[in-house]
Amino acid sequence: MWIKKIILPLLLVIVLSTIVIISFGENQEENLRISQIHQTPFVGPTVYDIPFESYEAFDETLVEEKSFIHKINVISVGDIMAHTIQLEAAKTENGYDFYPQLEEIKDKISSKDFAIGNLETVMAGEDRRYSGKNMIFNTPDNLAVSLKKAGFDILTTANNHALDRGFYGVKRTQEVLEKEGLLYTGTYTSDERDILTFSKDGFSFALLSYSFSTNGWPMPEENPHTLNMMEREIIYKDIERAKEMAVDFIIVANHWGLEYHLDENHHQRDLTHDLFYAGADIILGTHPHVLQPFDHIKMKDSSGMYKDKFVIYSQGNFLSGQRTYPRAIGMYINFEFERNGSQKYVSEVSVMPTYVESGYKNGKRFMRVLDVYQSRLDYDAGQLDMSSSLYQNLQVYERDFIEHLSSKVQMTPYLNENNEYVIYEVN
Repeated sequence: MWIKKIILPLLLVIVLSTIVIISFGENQEENLRISQIHQTPFVGPTVYDIPFESYEAFDETLVEEKSFIHKINVISVGDIMAHTIQLEAAKTENGYDFYPQLEEIKDKISSKDFAIGNLETVMAGEDRRYSGKNMIFNTPDNLAVSLKKAGFDILTTANNHALDRGFYGVKRTQEVLEKEGLLYTGTYTSDERDILTFSKDGFSFALLSYSFSTNGWPMPEENPHTLNMMEREIIYKDIERAKEMAVDFIIVANHWGLEYHLDENHHQRDLTHDLFYAGADIILGTHPHVLQPFDHIKMKDSSGMYKDKFVIYSQGNFLSGQRTYPRAIGMYINFEFERNGSQKYVSEVSVMPTYVESGYKNGKRFMRVLDVYQSRLDYDAGQLDMSSSLYQNLQVYERDFIEHLSSKVQMTPYLNENNEYVIYEVN
């Protein structure tokens, strides 16, 4: 009798506790999957040791000398896609025009010295059938025309959709981009894997681009090196090649991470530290289709000199047909580079969330990318037609995603004179 009174209730408690623990674990996993915005803990910049001469040493005391300072700005956005509803919105009587989808953001993009975006589609021509669904993309050439018109200068092409139309798609996409005067990096039609460099006013950059996947497409027989894959040894060698070219800054664009996770994973963090150690200065992340945080890491060489390194783990969707929250939200990130005598460094990093609005006007689909802050200013001034509910939503997106993007930095973001939130600055 005592067994029934004591042992059986005890066993029942153990079983119920186990169920609760398992359920809690599953709920925790689900919470991680949907990645609630405010879960990222506060983490300040970390100091890591790196080898001497991995970079040109930067003396922080020189920023106090303001007499001969020169600046340029490089802006970057995330995934530029072309889903079916974007094709519908771009359709005209004579073909396609994607520029209306970019017109509201043009002034911001074109105001910078260089603008970078990730082209996550190919332009293989109408005879290869336009497609914006089923994980296989092919987009009208006008997308390149419209991106150039909106102020873009450089596109990264290493991503999991680069081979959607095989080697022909890669080759024709490059021809279209070259015709429009757009630089690109990440895909190749020959064994010559050139390092893309660009420069202005005494600042020089190398931009490298890599993808974690081909979506199962094999490398083309025409060239087994068509797409830059995200393999450490390949990236290390490319960084060394860039360093030999004596550029001032090395930027690495990584197509990586888990889709729809609002926080980076340990693979992204590990590779970031390894590439910083190898000599990369800035890492631009794409692929998750949602925003992931910005981080700043201070690294020190054996001489005691410091250099700041920067990563944005995911820039989200800049232009896409993905409508569910938070995939319709993207961003731009601007790096201000400063030259003080022979010293060159990042003096400010600023960000702003963007939003892809979609709806119908006069019975026709329309889409446009909005700067969440500037759009509210324009609405208040009576210069932008949008609903009051969208106005309120943009206010929430601005608050929540600035908090999310800046969750790993030590400063409180503030609006600068360009209406961008500063999340790093030289003190």
